[in-house]
Amino acid sequence: MTDRPPSEHSTYLGQDEAARLKTILEGTRAGTWEWNVQTGETVFNERWARIIGYTLEELQPISIETWLKFAHPDDLADSEQRLQAHFRGDTDYYECEARMRHRDGHWVWVRDYGRLVSRTPEGDPEWVSGTHIDISAAKQYQQQLEAVQAEQLETIERLEKMAATIPGVIYQFEMQPDGFMSFPYASAGIERIYGVSPEQVRKDASLIFDKIHPDDLQHVRDTIEASRASGGDWNCEYRVVVDGHVRWVYGQARPEFRDSGSILWHGAILDISAQKELEEKLRQIAITDELTGAANRRQFMELLSREYQRYRRNGPSYSVILFDFDWFKQVNDRFGHNAGDMVLRETTRLVQDSLRASDTFARIGGEEFAILLPDSDQDSARHLAERLRQTLSEHSFEGPEQGIRGSITCGIAVSCQQDDDAKEIMLRADTALYAGKAAGRNRVMVFDRSLAPANRHTGY
Repeated sequence: MTDRPPSEHSTYLGQDEAARLKTILEGTRAGTWEWNVQTGETVFNERWARIIGYTLEELQPISIETWLKFAHPDDLADSEQRLQAHFRGDTDYYECEARMRHRDGHWVWVRDYGRLVSRTPEGDPEWVSGTHIDISAAKQYQQQLEAVQAEQLETIERLEKMAATIPGVIYQFEMQPDGFMSFPYASAGIERIYGVSPEQVRKDASLIFDKIHPDDLQHVRDTIEASRASGGDWNCEYRVVVDGHVRWVYGQARPEFRDSGSILWHGAILDISAQKELEEKLRQIAITDELTGAANRRQFMELLSREYQRYRRNGPSYSVILFDFDWFKQVNDRFGHNAGDMVLRETTRLVQDSLRASDTFARIGGEEFAILLPDSDQDSARHLAERLRQTLSEHSFEGPEQGIRGSITCGIAVSCQQDDDAKEIMLRADTALYAGKAAGRNRVMVFDRSLAPANRHTGY
């Protein structure tokens, strides 16, 4: 079995792109997983298996039961609760730390991070993608820190020697009863992440908070307050900005309540920028058409569903334009598929140059495209479609020996309060498109009730 067998979820990955992504994954030593909540289809890469001492082949057959088999029973309930919260939209992503049984019998700690990348047209969770990072070493560091705390932090020199082995920052963060904050101790790694020296923050923590991304600052303060109020561990993922460079970090600490009334957190901060870049790469691949760079069908339908829900909550009207090339097969037959691919890429560029930032352009089929126009009506959609039709019909695409010219047929539909779901506007636009082709092609057709339903399978 390959790291990523062909599936409906993965066929849009080209071989070159897949090879590059595999190289990135191998470099970061991240295990990856994909799970179709509706069908049960599950895909792991080789690193996922290696984390627990197996090869991918040895874990066959693979399903969601594979995860359940190796996960620690005490961690499954928390994992499921966090996953369901993400499905409900309570969190932007799913995150959990869990133990997995290694082939040798010991437990491996993994940081399980995932995100819902698609929903069904009915709004139910569909594909979830994520990563497994082996954090056993970080857990070991945490245990070492707790041991040092139990021994009353024998000497600063001993702590410095330990800190030198940590790829991040070991620190003590103190909050006085009046709210004043400082870092009595911070390892040298604080300068690499925050751009300040341990001496600069020993008496005042404000320089650290000044480096936190403005959009994340309140979240960091809220999690510190939650740890103070509950006495529980502090865990937080946030961005740091130093000299215009944004870095993602993950912080973890345990509070110690002192007789003086102050609270002293003992913890570590790790740079997780590489993992975040990988996760963003995976997210982009999941929502983008590889050939053209436009949104793919899954992403378009998800955004359309959101626009439909907004409209149902008394939001503004919206429109959909569907178009495809007239006689595109003849382009491929006469000039070759490379020329056909070039036409699709150039079309994407020309169309995107004509759209607003709020509009969504997607390739939803071979030569079929869709445009979602929020806050629009029939007239504005028709005006745009006519302009695109004229632009593309007048454009000479560069062929192997001569220019390639062609035309498009557009179908337009506008939102309707009677729609039961988002796909109904797609069916109306498809009906208009089909009617435009039947009427001679190279035209813009707006849906009305007199048009016969499109007699073809659309899959919407």
